[in-house]
Amino acid sequence: MNPPPELTEERITRLHGQGMVDLHFDLPMFLYDNRARKNVLASDFLPELEAGDIGTLAAGIYIEDQYVPDKALEVALGQIARIYVEVERCDRFAICRSFGEIKRAREQGKIALLIAMEGAEPLGTDLNLLRIFYELGLRVIGLTHARSNATGSGGVFAPTGSSPKGLTGFGCELVRECERLGLILDLAHINPAGFVDILENTAGPVIVSHTNARKYYDIERNVSDEQIKMIGARGGVVGINSILVSSKKENATLDRYVDHIAHVIDLIGLDGVGVGFDFLEFIYRRWSEDERGKFHQKFPNVHFIPDLLHHGQARNLTAKLIERGFNDDQIEKILFRNWMRIFEELL
Repeated sequence: MNPPPELTEERITRLHGQGMVDLHFDLPMFLYDNRARKNVLASDFLPELEAGDIGTLAAGIYIEDQYVPDKALEVALGQIARIYVEVERCDRFAICRSFGEIKRAREQGKIALLIAMEGAEPLGTDLNLLRIFYELGLRVIGLTHARSNATGSGGVFAPTGSSPKGLTGFGCELVRECERLGLILDLAHINPAGFVDILENTAGPVIVSHTNARKYYDIERNVSDEQIKMIGARGGVVGINSILVSSKKENATLDRYVDHIAHVIDLIGLDGVGVGFDFLEFIYRRWSEDERGKFHQKFPNVHFIPDLLHHGQARNLTAKLIERGFNDDQIEKILFRNWMRIFEELL
C-alpha cells in the first residue's frame, strides 16, 4: 500500500527541520532602545522565531541618525552589550562566531545569532576598531546604509541620484581588512560605484544580505541584473528583502517576493539566493504618526507584505514556494543551505 500523500503543513515542518536562515534583522537597535526592560529577546521575539522555525539570524547593528557621528561608537557597543545580556538570560539563543559554533548551536536546539553591522559609522576612520568589533563577535559587515560615511555612500531609494563616487581610501582599506580577518562582506545598500569597488578590492565570495531585484523595483538601493551576476560569479548569495518587493502597495505580495527569488535563480542559479527578510513592522507599529510620516518621507514606497510581517509568518513563504512548484532540494537551498555554505566557506 502506498503511504498517504504528505500534507503541505507536514512538508513545511520537514523542510524547516534544520531551521531557516535570515541574514538581516534590526534586533540590536530595538534591544538597546528597550534596555530598561528585561528579557526582551525571550518575550518579544522568541515566540515568533520559534513559530517560523528560524534557526540562524543575523542581528544587524544600525546607528540611527541622531547618534551620528559623535555617539555612533558608544551606541554600537551598547547594542552589542544588550545582545550579550539578553542571550545570557535566555538559553534558547547562542551568539556564534564560526560555522562550527552555528552547527553546535543548532544541534543543541538553539537559535544561532550572528552579529552584523549595517553601516560602518561606529568605526569612524579607525581601522583598529574593526578588530575590536571582530573580537566582540562581529562577523558580517555592510559599509553603508542610505547615507554617506567615511567608507563611501549608500544607494538612494530612487532609480538614479546616488553619489557617482566609489569607496574612499579608508573604505578600500576596510574591505581588504575584512577579508583578511574573515568577516562576511555585505554589499546591501552600497551605491553602484561602491559595489564595484568592493569587488575590485576583494577576491572571495561576497553577499547582499537583504535586497531586491531592480527588475521589479527599480531603485539604486536594490540590485541590477549585472550586480546579481557579479555576486554569482564570486559564489555569493543574494538575500531577498520583504519590504521592497514593489513600489506599489497592491503588488507587495508573497507572489512578488517569490518573483524576486525566481529572478535571481534565472540569472545566477539556485545556489545564489537566500532570505534576508529585514522585518521592520515590529518597530513601525510602535511609532507615532509623526514618526511614521518622517520614515515614509525618507524611505518612500516601503510596503509591508500582509502575510509576511514577521518571523512567525515565515512558513507562509515556504507554502508559497511549494505552491509555485519548487521542489524540496530547491526550497532547502533557498531557506538555509545556501547561507550555510557561505558560513562554512568564510567563518
